[in-house]
Amino acid sequence: MSGHVLGPVHTAIAVSDLTHELGYWQQVLGFTLLGITEVGGPLPEQETGVPGLRSRLAMLALHGQTVELYQPLAPGGRATYRPSPADIGSWHLAFRVADLGALIRDSAPWGWQVRGQVAVVTEGPGPVGARLAYLHNADGTILEFIQLPG
Repeated sequence: MSGHVLGPVHTAIAVSDLTHELGYWQQVLGFTLLGITEVGGPLPEQETGVPGLRSRLAMLALHGQTVELYQPLAPGGRATYRPSPADIGSWHLAFRVADLGALIRDSAPWGWQVRGQVAVVTEGPGPVGARLAYLHNADGTILEFIQLPG
């Protein structure tokens, strides 16, 4: 075991409308806004290898999890990816919730929809009786929500 990684820092998600997504993440998911800034210039260009990269970004936190939402402003010509969960390179972020039905209901006005259907774990290794749902939005972001039994 190499031990190179000391721990997670944040999860970053590119969004088409930072203001709208901030509303969802704060009002529905309960995240706290840590700050908003605009970044550009040599640092993001060097780190990402994208010349002219400029983004408006927000940092949010909840229960020790930090999420960076960023809206690319430049350069132009960006694509929106909407991978299937079966596509190589797709990803999702999973959250435990108290009431999956209420979360799904409260997410709908923000443009988040159940991708398939609510599923129930019937055998291990997962927690038997847990209810699971993938929600996705128009940007192609996928979040998984898990309601544990009991």
